[in-house]
Amino acid sequence: MDLHILDHRLRVTSISKSGLEQYTHPLIKLIFLRNRTRCKFFSLTETPENYTVVLDEEGFKELQPSEHLQVEGSTWLPLNVVSNGNASSSSQAVGVTKIAKSVIAPLAEQHVSVFMLSTYQTDFILVREKDLAVVVETLAEEFNVF
Repeated sequence: MDLHILDHRLRVTSISKSGLEQYTHPLIKLIFLRNRTRCKFFSLTETPENYTVVLDEEGFKELQPSEHLQVEGSTWLPLNVVSNGNASSSSQAVGVTKIAKSVIAPLAEQHVSVFMLSTYQTDFILVREKDLAVVVETLAEEFNVF
């Protein structure tokens, strides 16, 4: 299997439900007016408590600081696991169970935290940028790392 380190530096944020109105315009711009931003990675998830927004540094510039926006301090890098050595859309995605066994468990043994982000098409494993060297060293035995 191949492990691809994608070319995005991501921020993980949380917008309180009471503060959503303040962020409606930037979120609509990021979601529907992509040609007006330079954002290339964006995910919005609603939870009972808040809205979790994962986006690249260009998209992050669209969100103005306020008491309604919490920002996780680290920069994260997305990893993608594919089973046939090709990161194109024809690649066969690897399921979460296999990712947990082959990626997350070895990283946990090295005390590396991960953030999973799953979509219909693929699963991303986000790792802190500061942990990248440990991630590559740990997973190089099982994966071709790109």
